Amino acid sequence: MTGSTGKITKYDKKLAKILATATQVFADEGYDRASIRMLAERARISVAGLYYYVSSKEELLFLIQFHAFDELVQQFQAGSQGLTDPVDQLRLLIRNHLERFLVNMAELIVCSREIDRLVGDYRHKIEDKHREYFGLALGLFRELADQHEESRVDPRTAALAMFGSMNWVHTWYRPETGPSAEQMAEDLVRLYLQGVLPSTRTVPGASVPT
Repeated sequence: MTGSTGKITKYDKKLAKILATATQVFADEGYDRASIRMLAERARISVAGLYYYVSSKEELLFLIQFHAFDELVQQFQAGSQGLTDPVDQLRLLIRNHLERFLVNMAELIVCSREIDRLVGDYRHKIEDKHREYFGLALGLFRELADQHEESRVDPRTAALAMFGSMNWVHTWYRPETGPSAEQMAEDLVRLYLQGVLPSTRTVPGASVPT
């Protein structure tokens, strides 16, 4: 969210604050129970002021989800420059995902629980962004399957299972006792790739299957 000059403007900062507030409200109260008046009160802005930044509650939900996945796509594309091993790329994708959401569980809850609330053009745009992000992981699992014909795991199944486990981490993860995002990323890479790759290929840092 930056202005045309590439700098973060006062408008951008205010909108970001409104989105952060709306994210927490949607996570705590649920999208259906949250009202525009409630959102405005929590953001300490008038209802008319809120409508200056967004046209509806649905637009707020759209912006929360779109920015989350668009930024994850861009972060992966930038960070994967120069990485040629799909294992390293998958590790990066997982780490980016966890580093973003483990410190912002409200955003993860909204992105996973309220995914079906959007309709029309908002829904189409979010679905396109989800497909783009999911396609990154699917492509990596397909590349691994092509490199290791002995693998019997369907790439789509692997990608769906991976996102399924990561997107519901908010139901059990405890920041005060849980591992860091980096450690969880390593654990998930080992967990998935020891199943995807044949027994002759080991993931760096993982024990050799017996």
